[in-house]
Amino acid sequence: MHTVPRFSLCIFVVTLLAGCATPPPGRPASAPVATQPAPAPRPVEPAPAPAPVPAPPPVAPAPAEPSASEKALMVALASYERGDYPAAMRQLTALTSDTTLDTANQLRALKTLAFAQCLTRAAVPCRQTFERAFRLDNKFDLAPAERGHPVWGPQFEQARKAVNR
Repeated sequence: MHTVPRFSLCIFVVTLLAGCATPPPGRPASAPVATQPAPAPRPVEPAPAPAPVPAPPPVAPAPAEPSASEKALMVALASYERGDYPAAMRQLTALTSDTTLDTANQLRALKTLAFAQCLTRAAVPCRQTFERAFRLDNKFDLAPAERGHPVWGPQFEQARKAVNR
C-alpha cells in the first residue's frame, strides 16, 4: 500500500484551505463576499393606543352645615314628633317668621305649628296659622292624607276659603 507522508498531507490540506480564502480571479481582495441579502425589516406596527383612563367621578361638595335656624327647626320638629306639642309650639312660633329660613322651611314650620295648635284644641290659632301659610304661598297645600284629618282638616279648608276669596 502506498502511504503518503504526513507532512505532504498537511501541506495539501493547508493549500486547499488557503485556496478557499483567496478571492476568485477578477475580484479585488477587498470586495465583500456575496452573501444572501438580509431580509427586509418588517414594518413596525404601532402599539394599540392605550384605553382612555376614565375620569374620576366628580366629588360632590360636602353638604352645607345647617344654619342655626335650620337646626332649631329640626329640634322643633323632633319635639312635635315626640308629642311634646307645647314645646313644639314655643319653638316653632319664632321660626314661622324667621327670614333666614327659605320659604319651604317657613311653610314647614307654619304647617307643623298649625297641627300642634289643632291637636291642643286651639282651633282659632290653628286656622290663623294656616292663613299665614296661604299668604306666604297661595299654592300651599297639605298631602292628601293630611287634608282629611278630622282635627285640622276643617281648619285648613276654612283658612283656604278665607284667604283665596
